[in-house]
Amino acid sequence: MEEAPMYKIPTIDLSAKSLLMLAQLGFFCVFAYWGYEDADTTAELMWPVMMLGAGLSLFLSVPNARKGTTLGIPAIMVIMGIATGETDMAFWAVFMLIIIGSLAYLPALAMGDPSLGLDEKSREMRLKGLYSLFAIMMLFMFSVVMSAAMDGEFADDGEDTDQVYTVEGNDKTIAQAGFAFGVIGLLVFMAIAVLGVELGPLRPWHGGALFSGAVFVDSYLWVTIADAAPVEFLWALAAGGIFTLVPCIAYENGHSPDESE
Repeated sequence: MEEAPMYKIPTIDLSAKSLLMLAQLGFFCVFAYWGYEDADTTAELMWPVMMLGAGLSLFLSVPNARKGTTLGIPAIMVIMGIATGETDMAFWAVFMLIIIGSLAYLPALAMGDPSLGLDEKSREMRLKGLYSLFAIMMLFMFSVVMSAAMDGEFADDGEDTDQVYTVEGNDKTIAQAGFAFGVIGLLVFMAIAVLGVELGPLRPWHGGALFSGAVFVDSYLWVTIADAAPVEFLWALAAGGIFTLVPCIAYENGHSPDESE
């Protein structure tokens, strides 16, 4: 029996599947950049190296890359947290398990990767649940759009002392629009894909595209108000690709998710 290759060079073109794989890689590359930017010690350089390695292994379809990435990164976070006495790192490892797992598995679920070993019904159920959970966490837990829209401020808790930024005038209006895009996009996806409700010509990926608007507004706020690096927009591009292309590929046959062929 012929052994599976250690890696596979993907075809890079303008197809939705190719762009989705690039978006997945881009997400991990931005994580790696953030880790490198914040690294103060040699040990902390493990994070960007780990993220870059995870992104490349997924992009090159290395065997067991999804499972290794999903379980390996949170496990290393727990070990590092215990070793350095930072117990809160173990807490965040739980959330990283969901985030990294979503990034690792959503593209494969959307494309129906046979290596998953799932039947069509199981694949679709996992796609709906994981996509919805990932979107909810990104909008309500890991985005500043909601606090900027509702409270007129957001905090950067990455430092020892929280830095609070005030959002006023047009920026607050933009934040409110972005939050509305996120909520409406999430509801559109869940109504059509999860509940099977028909909303005229709308498709699940339309909800993903609307949700991506919230992602771009989040990056806009960081860059224009918090003076973050423009790499934030690369993160928005990668995240927008995930949220838009996953449902686009999964439901590209033009039928409602629960409609029989």
